[in-house]
Amino acid sequence: MLALGLVLAAACPVEQATYTLRGAPGVTAGFAKQRYQINYASDLFFWVKTPDEGGRTWWFSMNSPNGYGGVFLSPDVDATTIKEEDREAEQPATPREPIEFDLDTFDAAYGHLDNPPQAGDAAPAHLFARGLGPLLWYNPVGAANGDKSAKSASVPIAMYDLTGCTAT
Repeated sequence: MLALGLVLAAACPVEQATYTLRGAPGVTAGFAKQRYQINYASDLFFWVKTPDEGGRTWWFSMNSPNGYGGVFLSPDVDATTIKEEDREAEQPATPREPIEFDLDTFDAAYGHLDNPPQAGDAAPAHLFARGLGPLLWYNPVGAANGDKSAKSASVPIAMYDLTGCTAT
């Protein structure tokens, strides 16, 4: 699988990359381009598809503070449903405690990539989102950005490996 990841990483733009969770081949992940950029750290959303609930896709925006904060994810809406007016939407009057967890990206030699991926970048060979599994298990509604129909999903804490490239 490592050799496949090396070949794909060299030839695959990040928005076409597909990742598989080690030890859980039914859990896949990737990045989708924002139709109307509402998040300024990256022009991409991160998604994870779990086999639970008939194949739910969970959506996250990427953020990165100035300095050494690294890249982190926050639950967001389905990237395919965002409209242009969502860019101008008001934030809720009562702010809620933000849900955030780290996303680490690595090249094929496991060198850490410091910046959030952008459309057109070469796909990272490996991803690690330590807080994703606990979030999907213990707070599925929060992970689904408030969707009360969300149910717990079992996602082990493990590395995601680049396993495919799709044409867009």
